[in-house]
Amino acid sequence: MITPNDIATKDFKKVAVGYSPEEVDTFLDDIYEDYERLYQLSLMEKPKAEPVAAPVGSTEQFKNLERSIERTLSFAEAAAAETKAAAQTEAEAILSAAKSQAAEIISGARAKAYELEQEITALESRYELMKTRVKLLLYAEIELLDKNEILAEKEARAEETK
Repeated sequence: MITPNDIATKDFKKVAVGYSPEEVDTFLDDIYEDYERLYQLSLMEKPKAEPVAAPVGSTEQFKNLERSIERTLSFAEAAAAETKAAAQTEAEAILSAAKSQAAEIISGARAKAYELEQEITALESRYELMKTRVKLLLYAEIELLDKNEILAEKEARAEETK
């Protein structure tokens, strides 16, 4: 059973921004279960205590104690609800920030991919242009060699006819 000292000394682990929501929820659920059990036990014991003849002042003391316990339980439930809501809000903020950061990373990656695609296309165009130029140079060189060969043959025939 959780004691008031356990509640006062409980430390929650810090996460990126605040407390771990799961740990807070678990602890608050434990508090709720223990106080709920005490409250039910109090309700079951109440009829047994009424028939007992008690001094006049002690009945009022018991009623005051019961009201005090009910107020404490009410405050504990309210604190648990507030803590749970704060943890939920914090978790949503962390999730939203993570989604935003992921969207930025994806956007940057897409922009870089587009740049690389443009660069590849430009390099492919330059490659095709260079390939065409080399082919044209080779054809021109072959044509020049053919002309030189024809000229050499004509000169050789001219020498023979002399």
